[in-house]
Amino acid sequence: MKFDLTGTRNFRSLKGLPTVDGRRIAGHTILRSDQLDLLGTQDWMVLTSLGVKTVCDLRSASERKRYPNSQPSEGIRQIPMEVISDVRADPGLIATLRDKPNVEGAVDLMLEVYRRLPGSMAPHLPQLFGLFESAEVPVLIHCAAGKDRTGFAVAVLLHALGVTQESIFADYLLSARAECVTNPERREMVAEIVFKLSGQADSEPMIDAIMDARPVYLQTAFDAVAADYGSLDAYVQTCAGLDAGALQRLRDRWLTTLPAY
Repeated sequence: MKFDLTGTRNFRSLKGLPTVDGRRIAGHTILRSDQLDLLGTQDWMVLTSLGVKTVCDLRSASERKRYPNSQPSEGIRQIPMEVISDVRADPGLIATLRDKPNVEGAVDLMLEVYRRLPGSMAPHLPQLFGLFESAEVPVLIHCAAGKDRTGFAVAVLLHALGVTQESIFADYLLSARAECVTNPERREMVAEIVFKLSGQADSEPMIDAIMDARPVYLQTAFDAVAADYGSLDAYVQTCAGLDAGALQRLRDRWLTTLPAY
């Protein structure tokens, strides 16, 4: 569900996504976005009208310093949750391109990013799920592009709420068509990094691989969870402390049987 925010390129509400038990996410409980440094007063008014209470910023400290979020309307709390498994946050990750300066290297880079995401996100899960237990929602989750770190964090939340895997992947893939992926300025920034580290001055396929949202990327994160924890349910229980009963209470609180719209 999209809204017109002039300061973002990858913003949407997850209201109405269907769950395996036939219910849907009630209201604008979870929202997601790219970075919020360009939000204007009118944009914050839109977020206020949607009831947003909390903004979770998954960017690194250096990213927040370079592109600080604009000041929100009164009553919206901003929480930094630094997740460093990202090319922007951990430049060492992109060194893969030095050894393999081609499309395959770019894909390998992204697969490694997603393998690391579960471990990077794990320390923040108690606080993130705690927002839903204490009703500090709607929650807006964002990073730089709203694609990788945000994509994984949102996928974990959606799974915990019982959203169907088909809908989880469908939502994730919407970021592949977002303006933050196609925007010429952002593509130029990635192209400069690619050239600096690989020597490839004009490699659109490499840039596409880094900026894209692909099913294999998210699946790689899920596979890493399965390898380390056994399942996504076990990951949530181990890292967030939510057992089956707690998850059921979470679902009963934030899901509805009413039509999506």
